[in-house]
Amino acid sequence: MFLAIRELLHTKLRYILIGFIMVLVAMLIFIISGLANGLSADNASSIQDMQADRLVIEKDADQQLTKSILPESALSEVEQAEGVTEAVPLTVHMSGISKEGSEQQHDVAVFGTDLQGMLVPEAIQGKQPADASDVIADESLQQEGMAIGDTLTFSGDNTAYTITGFAENQRFSHTPVIYRDLHHDKMTAVAIQTDGDTGVNLNESYDVLSKDDVLQGIPSYAQEQASLDMMIVFLFVIAAFVLAVFFYVITMQKKSQFGILKALGVETSYIIRNLLFQMVAISILCIGIAMGITYGIKLILPEDMPFMMETTNMVWVSGLLLVVSVLGSLISLFQVVKVDPIQAIEGGE
Repeated sequence: MFLAIRELLHTKLRYILIGFIMVLVAMLIFIISGLANGLSADNASSIQDMQADRLVIEKDADQQLTKSILPESALSEVEQAEGVTEAVPLTVHMSGISKEGSEQQHDVAVFGTDLQGMLVPEAIQGKQPADASDVIADESLQQEGMAIGDTLTFSGDNTAYTITGFAENQRFSHTPVIYRDLHHDKMTAVAIQTDGDTGVNLNESYDVLSKDDVLQGIPSYAQEQASLDMMIVFLFVIAAFVLAVFFYVITMQKKSQFGILKALGVETSYIIRNLLFQMVAISILCIGIAMGITYGIKLILPEDMPFMMETTNMVWVSGLLLVVSVLGSLISLFQVVKVDPIQAIEGGE
């Protein structure tokens, strides 16, 4: 790769400009991808991380948890269904809370369930709820002044509850989730674990949904993700076209040089390998720089901004961006194959 390295060092400004454009495009893709992941988690992390395989809800609820109301007999029916290894009741509704001694209200999503069941998340601070008057809340409520040991009341309910712990990433419909005992709440769903070998067959008044199905039923979830995904796809397409144009123009400018190399006996495959090395090297360097800058931007973003960068997702996006970059620049390689040494040296087309 001697030829590729010498050219990169000799024409630094040209490739710095290309690299600058690539870094900007890659940063934009990473940032929008982080926002897409953050909004997804802010809208539904309590469902995404739920320790259940499926949810049973009312048939006519249009796959929306907040519209479902199940009879008391539903839990026993589901428990007895073939393939169900564990079943836990769940109620989901939106409410407001206020801390004792304060009139300020905070919007929350209330998840009523068996506090000793599989749906209650592990506390990262404090301890698990022990009795019906205990609750465990999403950690974001700490930014609203809530603390372990605080006493809360819910809108329309004068019962006092005590925060025993905070859990991580428990959000629903862009609001923090509070887990409390089912109490007198009307059951909206039954969360189940299955043996994985057989389907769950219930009567026609129930829908058995996967967590992905439930996510699509959350208002605005699908629309948010579709909009951001479309933006990301267009950015990948733009990156491919921009790089294709850059490398095509550069290759055409070096047409006479390729002609001289061919006249000297240099094989076309050698020239192509050097060009591919340049493309891959520049792409990897620029993607790495963009990733580092994006991580730096994440550190200075406000804590309440829904922005999430997962290592797996970053690797996937980086790999796809590398592939798109190389594919976008492959058009220029055809010009190398077509170069005629005599015409290139004489300046012909």
